[in-house]
Parts: sequence; C-alpha cells; structure tokens
Amino acid sequence: MKAAPLVILLLLAGCSAVGPDYVPPEAPEVAQELFAGEGAEADSLARWWEDFHDPVLTELIDQGLKSAPTVEAAIARLRAQRAAREGTEAGFWPQFTADGNYTWGRKWGANRSGWADSLGASANASWELDVFGGVRRSVERAIAEEARLAYNLQEVRVSLAAEIATAYVNLRRYAAQVDIAEANLALQERNAATIRARFEAGEVARYDLVAAEAQMAATRASIPALQQNLTSSQLELDWLTGQAPYATRVRLQETLDTMALPDLSPKLLPNELLRRRADIRMAEEDVHAQTAAIGIAEAEIYPRFALGGTLGIASPSFAPWSDYTQSASFGPSASWNIFGFGTWRKQVESAKETLKAVLADYRDTVLDAYREAESAWVACQREAERSTDLRTAEQNHALALEIANKRYELGDISIDDVLTRQSSLLSAQENLVTHRATLFTNAITLYRTLGGGWSDEPRETPGADGGDPAVTPAPDVAAAAPDKAIAATDTPPPETPVTEAP
Repeated sequence: MKAAPLVILLLLAGCSAVGPDYVPPEAPEVAQELFAGEGAEADSLARWWEDFHDPVLTELIDQGLKSAPTVEAAIARLRAQRAAREGTEAGFWPQFTADGNYTWGRKWGANRSGWADSLGASANASWELDVFGGVRRSVERAIAEEARLAYNLQEVRVSLAAEIATAYVNLRRYAAQVDIAEANLALQERNAATIRARFEAGEVARYDLVAAEAQMAATRASIPALQQNLTSSQLELDWLTGQAPYATRVRLQETLDTMALPDLSPKLLPNELLRRRADIRMAEEDVHAQTAAIGIAEAEIYPRFALGGTLGIASPSFAPWSDYTQSASFGPSASWNIFGFGTWRKQVESAKETLKAVLADYRDTVLDAYREAESAWVACQREAERSTDLRTAEQNHALALEIANKRYELGDISIDDVLTRQSSLLSAQENLVTHRATLFTNAITLYRTLGGGWSDEPRETPGADGGDPAVTPAPDVAAAAPDKAIAATDTPPPETPVTEAP
C-alpha cells in the first residue's frame, strides 16, 4: 500500500500537457499569382549574386558572410539560446544537491558549559513530475525561440548579401559619374581654350569666354562631391564586409569591364515560396513560442508533484563512525498555490490575448512580404521600360552638341546654345548611369524580397569549429572592390529588357 502514491504519481506524469498544441498559422491568400514566370526552386536563388557574373561582387559577398560582425553576433545569439534550451530540458531529470556543515559553539545553563563542535552532511534528490506539462511547454517554447534565432541568422545573411551588392552598385555608379564629370570637364577646358584664343584674336565677344569658363568652373566644383560619394561607398563596403577602412583598396584596379544583369523573368517565385522567407519563418516561430506560453501559464494553475529523498549523517563532535547518526527519507510531495488562482488565470488570459497579437503580426509580415516582392517586381519592369528612351536621349544630346559646335563656329548660334547643349548632354549621361544602377539595385531588391541568399534545405557541411551546420561560415575568400564604372554587355539576355550596368 505504501507504493500506491508513487504509482499514482508516475501515472499522472504520463498525462498530456495542458494548453493548446501548436498549429502552423495559415498565410493570407491572394486572388492571383503575384508574379509572371514559370517559377523556380528556392535553392536556385541561394547564391543569386553569381548570376551577375562579377567575381569582385562574389568575393565581396563571400567575405561579408564570413567575417561581418552582424553575422558573428547572430551566430553567438543562436548558440546562447541553444544553451538556454538545453538548460530548460534539464527540468525533465532529477536534481541533486549536497551540503555539509561544521559548527563550534557553547550553551549556557545548568550542567551546560564548555565548547562543543558538531558535524553534519546531507545529500538531497528531488524530481518534479511534469504532470501537467509545464516543463514540456517550457522546452517547446525554448525550441521555438532557438528556431527563430536560426531563421534570424538566415535573415541577417540574406540582408547582408543584398546590402553589399547594393553598396557595390552604388560605388560603380559614383565612379561612373566621376568619369563622366571628368570627361566633360576635359571637353569644356578644350572648348574654353579655343574660345579664349578666338577672343584674343577678336573673333568672339568676351561674354563667350566668360560663359564658357563659368560652366567649366561649375563642372570642376561638382567633382569633389562625387569623389566623396565614391569614398563613402568604399568605406561602406569595407564596413559591410567586416573589414577596416580601405582594406579592399588594394583591389581597386582589379575589376572586369562588364557586369551582366541576370534574366529575371524565369527566376520568379510563386506565392507559395514567399512563405519560405526567413522573416516569415521567424513570425511563425513567434506564434509557436506564444502558443507554448499559454500552456506554461495554465500549468501554474494546477498542483505540482515531486519525488524526493534525503540521506544525512550528523555527529555532536568528532567521534568514531559508529557514533554518527544516520538518516534517510524518501517520498512524494505536492504543492498547490490554492489562493493564487486569480493571478494565474489572468496570466493565462494575457497569454491568449498576446497570441492573438502575434498571429496578427504574422499575417502582417506575410502581407508585407507580398507587397515588397510585388513592388520590387513592378519596379524592375517599369525601370527596364525606360532603357531605350534614355539611351536615345543620350545619343541625340551628343549629336545635338556636335551640331551646335559646328553652327557656333559658323556664327549661326550663340555660345549660350552650345553651353545648353553641353549641360543637357551631361544631364543625359548622368541620368543613364543612374538608370543603369537602378536596374541592378531593383534586381537586388527583388532577390532579397524573394528570400534570395538562403535555401530552405539544411546545410550539410559542418562548421569549422564542429558546430551546428546552421552556423557554417562562408568560404574563406579575399575581398575586393572596384573604383571604376563597369559597363555591361550591350546585348541583354533573351526576353530581358535590361541595359548596361553602371
């Protein structure tokens, strides 16, 4: 009969955990597919930057994924949560403690005098039976929080790759603008020298010389600001790749002459794969963790049951072993905060309302992902539609300037007409460079919004430190960055409305 309470407790320990079980939330549906194209597997975008066929860009991104502080911080947070989850799992097993003491003192009173010492030691064991699943729900929440940080690591990598690529395109854009400004300045200096010679020969008025030199000075003044933008982009690349300022400058001259824009049309993902974005996975794990939190709160309403035991020895003084007092005890125990129902029930109610908020956040995350991806796709299409007209405008402005120069030499037009044509050409060239950079940044944004840079498949290669595959560092490659504009091939891929790179 004495074993009956123990049997009952062990049977209760097999009960299911209180609180709701996690059910993956359903993503909001859309009336139609958001993107054209045949679709592609997620792993086809795992290293999307290689589709630009630029080794410098690939090296920069690989360097950033290997050594950027943001990646290292995300890995450390994941490992910290993993350790916390393993600590929570220890609640399934018995806990052991031991203590000992030695005292030296005296008592006063009749027949009590002198000093005496005493020794004592005990070993305690306790095992809380997870009858109502409080520990199980705590472990479930810890697992969900660990999964969320694993997806956060992927999100950091996805965002970092996109940021490095964008900074790289901006650097090339500013380099192209510097080249354009310097080329225009050289042209204006030659024109100003010619006009000065004609003025000194009495062929043109002083106004012509002053106007030409004023425009030349304005162009020269614009170059330092463009060079500052170029330097800022260089420093941003160094920072994003986890390196000291100007660490990549040694590779500035080692770059290609072309940078191809990939064919975006067949590499679009259907709506279903949008749910594989890391931020959506993080939102799902938030729902999972909060669902488990309800069970944790509900388990506090019910009593706690445990098995415990103690072994002890004591002696009033140093004495032979036979004089020591030994003791042992073992048995079940129960505790129940019967006057705390109001507090715990309100905590359950709070947890349930918080779950509603987390579910709403999840739906908002999915809808925002749809918005981002569709906006990026539309931006790619609309920007590509401008390519032909912008190229035509640049060519016509160049031709108009050539005609204006000839007519000015013949005296048919004034110097103002020539200077206007020069300004128009400079503006058209800058617009075209900005357009080319926008084509690439829009493509990068599209890849990011589709979860490019992360495959849903687990990594098979363990880390260099033998750690979890989820924190595998990127290959060890050298970083590099250019300082010159790179023009893409004139012939775009089939069915791709894309022009040159900046």
